[in-house]
Amino acid sequence: MTRAITLLVFLLLVASLALAQDPRYGGPPERDADGNIKRSRAVLREFQRIHPCPSTGLQSGSCPGWFKDHVIPLVCGGADSIVNLQWMPGEIKTCAGTTCKDRWERRVYCRFVPPTTPKE
Repeated sequence: MTRAITLLVFLLLVASLALAQDPRYGGPPERDADGNIKRSRAVLREFQRIHPCPSTGLQSGSCPGWFKDHVIPLVCGGADSIVNLQWMPGEIKTCAGTTCKDRWERRVYCRFVPPTTPKE
């Protein structure tokens, strides 16, 4: 039994070290006075300039049917950076279909990051 616990602790330690070195992680999110997570519009614009819209091929403007999505959610410590963004089809991103990507991500990524509370 103690061997299994030691192995589990070791695996959790390795996982946390790997996450700390991943450039998609940025630590606890920065928040505004209302407690909302701050996001950079400049990062979103630069992402689309480098990775044009999948439906229109445009480097700016709207992208019908697609959303810019953080691979590792900001609330789970994901960085608000180009390396942590991807294009996501609307039917997956919006939870309109049978799959809800955001709920799944929180179960996967947020379990490694301690929850943060907004500043009061």
